[in-house]
Amino acid sequence: MSVTKVILIKDVYKLGEEGDVRDVKRGYARNYLIPQGFAVDYTLQNRNTLAKRSAAIEKKKLQKKENAGALKVKLEAEEILVKIPAGEKGRLYGTVTTAQIVEELSAKGYKIDKRSLELSDHIKVTGKYKVSAHLYNDIYAEIPLVVEGIVEEKKNEGRRPARKRKDETAEAAAEKTVSAAEKTSAASEAE
Repeated sequence: MSVTKVILIKDVYKLGEEGDVRDVKRGYARNYLIPQGFAVDYTLQNRNTLAKRSAAIEKKKLQKKENAGALKVKLEAEEILVKIPAGEKGRLYGTVTTAQIVEELSAKGYKIDKRSLELSDHIKVTGKYKVSAHLYNDIYAEIPLVVEGIVEEKKNEGRRPARKRKDETAEAAAEKTVSAAEKTSAASEAE
């Protein structure tokens, strides 16, 4: 397993930010990071370029941290409502996913990556919860989440009708016989 050093020129999820120097596997650098434009080799020329740009990179990092702090305050003041089908006692048919939470956040104008959300446990019952969102290095927001159940009416589609009792079917058969006899007698009288 050979390792090489790279300088990140863009933020890479769970690896680092622009300007960070990282040790990565040679294949990861050669086949993904460098061709996709996320990193450059750690060479003398690239180190000098990084040194020249370090002030601008630090300014960007500081701006990201301030934006994350402001976003944290907004998110913690917001309440996210997720409606999902549930039984009569509040038990959900399924579970609340991070994709559903991201969808509700985007409807309110927030752009959060679903990978940054952390659910402490599977949400399977209606109620109030807190969802943790990783916004920046050490900045996490605790977003209030309300899960409401949508109670669906039971439908008899696809089910067999209930079986009739024997005495009910015998009565129905007797009534048919009587009505058939009445019809034949009425027909013979008419002739």
